[in-house]
Amino acid sequence: MTELERFRSLFDQEVLHAFDYLQLIDESQWRGIPRDSEALYLGTRINKITIAALARHLATAESHWISRLPQVPDNGSMPMAEKDPAIEAVKTVPSFIAIYEKRHQENMGRLAALREKDLGKPLVFAGRRYTGMGFLWSVMGHHAYHLGQMDLLMRQQDLEAPEYMEWREKDRILG
Repeated sequence: MTELERFRSLFDQEVLHAFDYLQLIDESQWRGIPRDSEALYLGTRINKITIAALARHLATAESHWISRLPQVPDNGSMPMAEKDPAIEAVKTVPSFIAIYEKRHQENMGRLAALREKDLGKPLVFAGRRYTGMGFLWSVMGHHAYHLGQMDLLMRQQDLEAPEYMEWREKDRILG
């Protein structure tokens, strides 16, 4: 198994796991504003850190980064993702999941089409230097980071999130 195949295997399961989280919430929880406390201080951005905002950010950023990776020249900069009007316009959880699932399948196809030169080239993102493959691993870390935030927000709303790494596919060897 190549490193890209390992990445695709694990990234796919992690995104599918996010869908499992999202299927547990209702519309009020989707937009629920977290409770600030001494233990969980979110500062002035507290009203922007909702499950909806985090999920939209993941769907937008992943599509942006994966689709742009082949276009970034050697030593070039990966641009920051901007809000996607199609994602921002979605108002219900089921509609969002449907769009994110479609985007994820497109992302998996784009990942499969990456070439060695895409994976080995040096690039810069947010002032840090990566190879294309290293950047993809950072994308997965970014996903896990925000999935953890969604987990906390769900627990604040008295929902039990799925256990992390209890992937859908139990019989397939991952990574």
